Amino acid sequence: MENKKLLKVYVVGSAKYYADFIRDCELVDKLEDAKLVVFTGGEDVTPSLYGCEKHRTTYNNPKRDEAEVKVFKQIRPDQVVLGICRGSQFLCSMNGGILVQNCNNHAIGRTHAITNGELEYQITSTHHQMQYPFNLKKDDYEMLYWAQHLSEKYEGDKVIANKILETGEPEIVLYHKKDMPKCLAVQGHPEMIPNSPVASMINRLIEELCA
Repeated sequence: MENKKLLKVYVVGSAKYYADFIRDCELVDKLEDAKLVVFTGGEDVTPSLYGCEKHRTTYNNPKRDEAEVKVFKQIRPDQVVLGICRGSQFLCSMNGGILVQNCNNHAIGRTHAITNGELEYQITSTHHQMQYPFNLKKDDYEMLYWAQHLSEKYEGDKVIANKILETGEPEIVLYHKKDMPKCLAVQGHPEMIPNSPVASMINRLIEELCA
């Protein structure tokens, strides 16, 4: 019996444990060798990257953003990108979206429900910012899973709260702009609950995109 081919994964930065939940993978040291590139959590994304004024609650790291932008620009269209938490927000901005720079009821230290309208999963919630892809062309992204309105506020330059109220809060978004790599942006932390149903579901999404 042939051995199953392992998915080659490159994690941007030193937090390699973000890939711990990914099934049948091996980490590689070179970006060009990877099929899947992972951007991890951390500080807020610098608002100037997505053309917005900085909110009073935004805490960003311009040096990290500069380094990660350079990495993103080297990713080939035939590679797939996964962003987790801050990484999801970074991918939103790299695809032309903006961010809600402050919301509440999400940095709760426990799970909450996300849905695609048919299925529901529990995922972790540790953030005060979120993706806002609604300024993009509808053909450039797909909101795969969303949360019902947990937050009581959606603050940030150019953010229109009603857009979120119409659709739900973006939790897992697939960006697929022409001539760019497909970007799976996951707001929660599947690496924190690797044996959970939601981690299995995200693995299926990764496998489909990388097939």
